[in-house]
Amino acid sequence: MKKYISIFMLVAAAALGTACSNDNNELPEYAAGLNVVKAQTAFNVIGGTNMVKMASEPAKAYAQDAWLTVTKKAETLELTAATNTSPQSRNTLLVIKNLQGDSITLNVQQEGVTFGLPAGEDIFTDDKAIQKTLIATANVPVTYVTTGDWITVEQKGNEVGVKVAENTTGKARVGWVIAKAVGLVDSLKVVQASLSDFVGEYKQTAKMRNADRSLSRKTSDVRIEAAAGTNKANFIVDNKYTWPVDFIPGKGFKMTNGKVVFKNEVQTGVYEYFISVIVADDFSKEHETAINGTQESILLSIDDTGNLVFKEAQKLASEQTFSSYGWNRFSDTKPVMGAYRGIGEVYVQPKLTRK
Repeated sequence: MKKYISIFMLVAAAALGTACSNDNNELPEYAAGLNVVKAQTAFNVIGGTNMVKMASEPAKAYAQDAWLTVTKKAETLELTAATNTSPQSRNTLLVIKNLQGDSITLNVQQEGVTFGLPAGEDIFTDDKAIQKTLIATANVPVTYVTTGDWITVEQKGNEVGVKVAENTTGKARVGWVIAKAVGLVDSLKVVQASLSDFVGEYKQTAKMRNADRSLSRKTSDVRIEAAAGTNKANFIVDNKYTWPVDFIPGKGFKMTNGKVVFKNEVQTGVYEYFISVIVADDFSKEHETAINGTQESILLSIDDTGNLVFKEAQKLASEQTFSSYGWNRFSDTKPVMGAYRGIGEVYVQPKLTRK
């Protein structure tokens, strides 16, 4: 909204570096001739041109910042502001001088851009069709597009409706809602995937232990199969170790430590239990770091191409990452310290490829 300043408001409140007017509202002698009739000094985010009207033509007028240009046309000063692409509002001073070199200043302001899709509103869903309404406030014109025809967008005021079609491709798919305005771009991720999209055979490569406890990269066979219960699955390594895991629609698998993946009968009626552990990505012969317990996890996440990648689920150490896994051997079904019998196997920096 444009702001109009009369001459007595200008001298009393907006003029910097000049003395206050006297009781007759006369300018000080050293600022003679610098009488402002009215001033439009507030710009919206888009910018444009406003006017400052002087009682008589000043000798010179300029702005202290490059985003505002000043054109003098007799007693009229045209102020032209460029579009503000920053979320921060900005201010500059308009300096007006008389022939004697004396000056007054006016503060000129411009609002910052309000733009963007809501943070934390990425869409993670299963293969069913869905629609979601987002609140996206903007003070600039915004264009919305998507990266796939299975995602459509409709804007109504500050509401953006996103519709996602049913996924019948048999595999996960990832797309984006993209907002564009005044040279800025923002995006919102859409991932559509169900457990059934990942059931199947995989090849895994990972650093594994040798007889001397050193590590070398080896290959394992992995199978993901659905288990009893909603979004329950088994992650099976080399057709021997079965790790019960949880599937999160649109996000991937949560893989928790403390799960019995295999039991070995060491003598009649006596078993050794292989229990899942979370392993540091810098696991080595010198630093065999793994987390026993039942509360920690890693993620087998869906990347931007729809493939599965291992990621750290929570920060367990300030200088290490934990996106690897393995099995420790225990004489009990619980990972209690007194039952620990040693390392079973580790899979350090694992990578999956679908067969």
